[in-house]
Amino acid sequence: MISRDYSDEDGIILVTATGAWSEREVDQHYEELKWEIAARREKGLPILLLSDVTRAERQSAAVEQRTMWQIGQTFQPGDRVAVLVADADDKAHVRGLLGAADMAVFNSKIAAQMWLLYEGLEAP
Repeated sequence: MISRDYSDEDGIILVTATGAWSEREVDQHYEELKWEIAARREKGLPILLLSDVTRAERQSAAVEQRTMWQIGQTFQPGDRVAVLVADADDKAHVRGLLGAADMAVFNSKIAAQMWLLYEGLEAP
């Protein structure tokens, strides 16, 4: 399951994902997310997203590929996306998938939020 929360007072979009997902679920998630991101861009707001996958399973290769394709279609340079993972193995795996300068992987929610909010901090 993938859910979105747009109510954070600091403007961070919180995505929470659990279990395993299908490519269809990934596509539905990004279609809904793109509407919110477009609205924020129109208002001149920064795109800050925290994706908490600490309770998600390792996804199939097809779902990982679809997710990476959707990320490429959704985010622009300057958008900041932090991924919160459960452990060091997941951190290494997700870092290997992402590789983008404005995306970072954390296993601490506080560190992820700080990186999102303070532009001067470099991705770990």
